[in-house]
Amino acid sequence: MDENLAALIGFLISDGSAYYDKSKRTFCIQFTNKNEQMLEKFKFLVKQCFGIQKFSKNKCKNATSVRFFSKKIAKHLFTYSPSFRTLRFKDGEYPKTCIPQEIFTNRNLAIVFLQTYASSDGCIYSDKDHKAVIEIACVHPNIKQQLSELLQTLDIQSLVTPKGIRINRMSEIKKFASQIRFLPESTVVQSSSVNVGRTKNELLDSCCSYS
Repeated sequence: MDENLAALIGFLISDGSAYYDKSKRTFCIQFTNKNEQMLEKFKFLVKQCFGIQKFSKNKCKNATSVRFFSKKIAKHLFTYSPSFRTLRFKDGEYPKTCIPQEIFTNRNLAIVFLQTYASSDGCIYSDKDHKAVIEIACVHPNIKQQLSELLQTLDIQSLVTPKGIRINRMSEIKKFASQIRFLPESTVVQSSSVNVGRTKNELLDSCCSYS
């Protein structure tokens, strides 16, 4: 595994998927986001990893999915994780999605994985006490625990919450800012936010500079 593949897996486990498409009779690999630059980053990583040039787009309710179809690539990705789904099935069970072991044993892979995952499903904001918080959304119990353990390998302490992972100590936020950060393409997309359009790194640096 190289850094591009680790970053791509971060996208897939956060806001992506790989599944068998019955209508196409082959496997679909896709990433969903509201930010066009993030979608382009996904395409870049796929091109770097697998040489894929042809993608299609599918408009969702409030976002866009970029996708391609390949049984061979899907089978390869499933050697790293048996699933990339993080939501429960109808029977209440969670899929056996996991962060690949190679990412835990290589610092650089851990950093790029956490960066893409946090850029997709993470945010930074001030809580009601005006203290900075980094929150990484995740409902899958195993992935939540693994995210916390992966941060621990970089000496970053976090809390596992019902909604995901929370980093709320300034000393740990500064470690995140110096070691991981968000992708430059990652911005605040929630239209109701006063920070809409700003990069997450800009907010991260602002929080650290005022501490």
